[in-house]
Amino acid sequence: MRRLLGNEGGFTLVELAIGLVIIGLLIGAILGGSQMIANAKNRRQTQDLRGLYGAVYTYFDKFLQLPGDENADGYFESDSAVWGAIESENLASQSKRSPFGAKYFFGADTAASPAAHRNGNFIEISLPKDVAENIDKQLDDGIDSTGIVTTSSDYTGTGRCDLYYFLD
Repeated sequence: MRRLLGNEGGFTLVELAIGLVIIGLLIGAILGGSQMIANAKNRRQTQDLRGLYGAVYTYFDKFLQLPGDENADGYFESDSAVWGAIESENLASQSKRSPFGAKYFFGADTAASPAAHRNGNFIEISLPKDVAENIDKQLDDGIDSTGIVTTSSDYTGTGRCDLYYFLD
């Protein structure tokens, strides 16, 4: 009977240690990979905004007028007019979505008390607040109510806010 019990084997401390090291490496790789994905989405979001900015000014260089500015007053008339003009020149596609799932909108604010903290033409996108703050730091001053990048709310908390990228 003793002989049968003596042959029963279990994991040694070395085998357990190796197993734990392998599990730790796998968890580290997964967490590192998710951070790489988040960074790539942030970079793509910034590139998308710069690309739409470029599309507007490429159109302007060609026609000496902003896309969607049908009465030539220097302001976009409507989102659909801007998209129609830049799509007709194959500069951008309205079906393009943000890496965070939102649609891009073109707008103009000419009111004396603008909701977006300033007057002018802008690209609007709804983003998570931390992403909006990151983009503001990359393209502007990092302050939600000043500069060419403003938002509908501050960067604290969770949720989404509307980011306005002004086309000066």
